[in-house]
Amino acid sequence: MEGDPLPDDDHVSRYCKPSSVGANGLPLASAFRLRASESSLSVNWLEALGESTTDEAIAQVRARFLAKGFGLRVNGRFAVVNVGAAKAGVREELSLSLRIEHDPLPDDPSHAAITGFPVDDLAVAVELTALVTQEDIYPAIE
Repeated sequence: MEGDPLPDDDHVSRYCKPSSVGANGLPLASAFRLRASESSLSVNWLEALGESTTDEAIAQVRARFLAKGFGLRVNGRFAVVNVGAAKAGVREELSLSLRIEHDPLPDDPSHAAITGFPVDDLAVAVELTALVTQEDIYPAIE
């Protein structure tokens, strides 16, 4: 339900445009930074999609992005982050309490939001980026 916190065992994905992907294929901190006009970081709740694998869930996220007219790029990536690890990492390293909650949109019931940090807080973006490994990266376009 809208506003409900996501379970700690679940996962969210964040689209990382090519300019926010490093040479090693991992996201840069810029992929997890809030824009000045944003109050939350937009992500997709993978378990809400009801797929049995992460690959299948990312395929659905990809399709939703394309259906909305978002321009996915060949060198773009989807980064997957565990909800509990994100909240624990930020709490332990920065003493901040992130909220990762369901924020469904009319055309995307898997939409979720990460809140609890200010727009100018680069440290949260760095911490979220540090949680992503090569196994957590999926191509934006297949």
